[in-house]
Order: sequence, then C-alpha cells, then structure tokens
Amino acid sequence: MSYWAKEALKGGKWAGLDWEQKGMSNDQYKIHEEAVAAGRAEERTSGLDKALELVDRFVAQRCAEQNGATWSSENWRPPSPTG
Repeated sequence: MSYWAKEALKGGKWAGLDWEQKGMSNDQYKIHEEAVAAGRAEERTSGLDKALELVDRFVAQRCAEQNGATWSSENWRPPSPTG
C-alpha cells in the first residue's frame, strides 16, 4: 500500500489503477486512501520527500494495527457448495 500511495503522490504512470487492479482488500484500500490524504497534507507543508517518508510510517502503523489488513474484499464470496 505504501508503494501505491507514494505513486499517487508522485503522479506515477500506474497511480490511476483501481483498488482491485492494485490487488488490495477493502481495508487496504481504506488505509491507502488515508495515507494519500495524509501525504498530500504533509507535502503542502513540508514537501514531497517528507510526504513520502510519512506515507511509509503511516502505512506501517495502520497495517500493524490491523494485522496487515489482508481480509478479503466485501465483494468476494466463497464458492457455492453446489457449484
């Protein structure tokens, strides 16, 4: 998530991919969006380098709090027992 959040801040070529294309769960995407918002605020006051550093710390902390936030997305459903 840190990679994708930093790509969004830098305006990277693939930053516009959606959360599924980036392979994120819903929880991971929420952290990503929060990290981007925090990074943008930091960038306005302290510059891009500090924003990128903040993103790494922010994502690491949030992932630790949520055990990696790797749960399946809300859209995922287990296979049908009859299928």
